[in-house]
Amino acid sequence: MQRDHGTTGGPPAIRERYDVVVIGGGPAGTTFARLLERRGHDVLIVEKSRHPRFCVGESLLPATLPIWRELGLYERFEAAGFARKYGAYFCFEDGAQPEYFHFDDGSRVRDPHAWEVPRSQFDHLLWDAAVEAGITCIDRTSVREVVFEDGRATGVELRLSDDSRRRVGARLVADCSGRATLLGHQLGIRERDQKLDKIALYCHYDDVIRSSGDDAGTIGIVATSFGWMWLIPFAGGGASVGALMHRSWYRERKQAGADKDAIWAEVLASTPAVSHRLIGAAPVRPLEATSDFQYRSRRLAGDGWVAIGDAGAFVDPVFSSGVHLAVTGAHAASLAADASLAAGRLPRARDFARYARRTRGVLAVYSKFIYAWYDDDFRAVFMRPPHGKWGVELLKREIISVLAGEVAPTWRVLPAIEILLGMARLRRAGRGASAP
Repeated sequence: MQRDHGTTGGPPAIRERYDVVVIGGGPAGTTFARLLERRGHDVLIVEKSRHPRFCVGESLLPATLPIWRELGLYERFEAAGFARKYGAYFCFEDGAQPEYFHFDDGSRVRDPHAWEVPRSQFDHLLWDAAVEAGITCIDRTSVREVVFEDGRATGVELRLSDDSRRRVGARLVADCSGRATLLGHQLGIRERDQKLDKIALYCHYDDVIRSSGDDAGTIGIVATSFGWMWLIPFAGGGASVGALMHRSWYRERKQAGADKDAIWAEVLASTPAVSHRLIGAAPVRPLEATSDFQYRSRRLAGDGWVAIGDAGAFVDPVFSSGVHLAVTGAHAASLAADASLAAGRLPRARDFARYARRTRGVLAVYSKFIYAWYDDDFRAVFMRPPHGKWGVELLKREIISVLAGEVAPTWRVLPAIEILLGMARLRRAGRGASAP
């Protein structure tokens, strides 16, 4: 079979039809494609840019490791020298009394670590692995639209790197386009989450002060008055640093004439827990901004199509769930796709019903946790627990499982979150009773 993987200057050699066309060459797309290719299906991946390309979302979770092992990627990540991530610490903006959550203390955590990864390098590694697996991978090619016939997705309209147009047919189209949400926009099913109206600013720095020992790769999550900040340390001394801000807080400063650089300077000046670690560090890429940071699609699948990862929903990244949800979603969707394709049937919406239920259930768990994160009383009980009490330590073990990505089955993790919410309500009631 003739293949082209975007390594030449001419138009890629692609056929008129494939079993599956995957839109997007990031973690969701490459994982879904590789899992189906291993089951004997003919797959085309279409990527609009070219690897390596910048992407935010650099912190991985341990619960994804079984899939990396299944695809033979664990050893590649280790060989790449990515920083090992053994947990997370949470603190307030003054940096006092950080609360550490180490994965090996979790109640159901199978692996004690994940990695912190520069996404340009990480995604490039996933792309190369897909190419080496024999999948047809074309880059610098955009999908203008998904083609529908009688309500069924039957292929895609492409714009190739030489600006020519091409229609490619498929039994199944997988939208893994990330926050571009191609099908979400095309079908009008993308909805913003009005409860999480945020804007993000982020940058990469060199030579950041980090924790010692195994905590050198520990992600820092800092609760602030304007939202929260992250600090993700990379191997070699660099780090990803970002802030997720309430849109109203950001808009006030924009209306007063501040540009994003001035707002970033204010963010750092008001957050010693982060700025103290950046003493002597310099930015190594431009400051970037992202809005419309939280959304979901009303449907995750239809006849002939499925949306996976960020293409179906994106929640606040405070618990580093992005790549994890993309990859585990790709795994679940691949099982549904294989069942119909292997049976010789055209995939239908109902074939993905279990995948959709699982995805929405996991999103509901993260959403409940994330909505609570912006409540000051919840933050206080979460980051200042009274240590030494048996019940508190047991609760923390359950919460660590959630932080590690062990959120299915959801009935096992929801009670722990509900207990935290109850503790927050009691704290709020206590403060109210003591008010003059």
